[in-house]
This record gives sequence, C-alpha cells and structure tokens, in this order.
Amino acid sequence: MFQRAIICTDLSPSSDSIVACAGALGVLGVREAILTHIIDIAEGMPSSARRDVDALFGRQARDLETAGIRVKVDTSVGYPSYAIEEVAERHDADLIVIGSHRKGLFATTFSGSVSSDVVRISTRPVLLAVLAALGSNESSQAVCARLLHHVLAPLDSSPGSEVVAQYLLALAGRGLVSADLLHVMSDADNTARRRAMSDELEGLALALTDAGVHVMTQIVRGDPGKEVAQRASAGHHTLVVLAPRCESNTGYPLGSVTHAVIQATAAPALLIPPNCRRRPG
Repeated sequence: MFQRAIICTDLSPSSDSIVACAGALGVLGVREAILTHIIDIAEGMPSSARRDVDALFGRQARDLETAGIRVKVDTSVGYPSYAIEEVAERHDADLIVIGSHRKGLFATTFSGSVSSDVVRISTRPVLLAVLAALGSNESSQAVCARLLHHVLAPLDSSPGSEVVAQYLLALAGRGLVSADLLHVMSDADNTARRRAMSDELEGLALALTDAGVHVMTQIVRGDPGKEVAQRASAGHHTLVVLAPRCESNTGYPLGSVTHAVIQATAAPALLIPPNCRRRPG
C-alpha cells in the first residue's frame, strides 16, 4: 500500500520520535524510507554545523535500518514544503511522514507551518504525527505499530471522502481491525440528506465488514470540528483518516475540521490532500 515513504526530519530531538514511528510503519506496508532533511534556503547552514548534522542524520538512518526499513538519505536546499514534495516526486514515494506541534502548527519549523504547507500541496497522502501524541521514542514506536487497531474516519459527501473510503478499504487489506465511520450533520441538513449519507455509510460499512473489519457507523448533529475533535481526543482511536478541505478563506489552511482534529487528537492522522493523485494499490 505505502511501500516507499518520505520521513521528514529537522534533526532535532523531537524528530527522533518521528523516526521511531517510521520504524513501525511496516503495518502500512512501508519497506523503504527516504530520510529527508531540508536546509531552508532562507537560512542556510553554517559550515561548522554540518559535521553535527551528518552525525545526527547517520544515527537516525541507522535507527530505521535496525527496525528493518531500507533507508536512503536525501538532503536538499530549498523552501522546505516545496522541497519535500520535490523529494517525494524524485523518489516516487507513496507517503510523506511529518511531525507537528499542536498549537505550533503554523510556526516556522519542520513541526510547524511546513506541515500545513506540505499537506496543502502534496500529491500523495501525508501521515501527520502530532508529537505530543507520540511521546517518547519507545512509545512512538508502539503508537505507530498499532495504527490499524481502531481507526476514526469522519466522512461526508465530498469527493475527498470518497477517496478516504478507498484508503479505508485498502487498509482493510493491510489488517485493519476496527473502524468508526462518522458523519456530522449541520442544522441545515434535511431528512433526505441524512438518508443519503446513511446509505453511503452503510455501503462502506458492508464492504469493510466483508473484508473482516469490525465497523460502527454514527450520524450526529452538531459542529463538525467539535464533534470530530472530541472523538479524536478521547484516546480510543489509533489513527484518524480524513480529507482536509484546505479552504484558504476559513482562516485555517487545512480547513476547520482538520485544524480542530490536529489540536486535539491523541493519535496520528492520515491526511488525504485535495491534490492527491495517488490511489491505494
């Protein structure tokens, strides 16, 4: 499903947990990782720091190899979000793995606005690992090894949700254990819309059940961001799969629901960007 992944590192101590997580991504089919460090063209790197960077890079690469992942390294200079997408294209990657600090989502670090920008421009899925949800290196590996145990999937009638459904079915082929399918209705939604959405959820639930997944479906009325974030924060789910809207006029670059989830989630989030050209194989 995701055979080759880009693992983004800023070589900080917090990025060690991303590398530890990546070492457990065999559950998603990852067999090869491109460990990527982007030197921001606007900042550059002092020559005196290069030796330390090489040492840190080498250690993180060895950690991935010890976990059974084949590793290539790719250090580029550029504007980080665009450079990451270029690296992903160059290596024909299936997945980008990147970290995020919750309230620092839009700060100018690898764990900040770069995460948001990568999701907006990416042509492949992005596994966004909220660092606070990963914890230590040891717990990060355990968290990511259990990604397919209990998935939360917020769905609506948008094209993005149709792609999320395809990925859920592909995850079923990887051993997905259980999935909660959630639709949040607004006050403007009528009975006919609820019935249509119920039919869509039940159709997906049936297909997942046939694939051996335990499925629960739920339709609730309320604010989508609040309802989804509440469930994502409860600690019951091991992965949230959703399609960001990336609506620039909302004040949230990834959309209000995705923003709310990232602020609250106790699990990594698999985001299917609106520009995603990859379909699960």
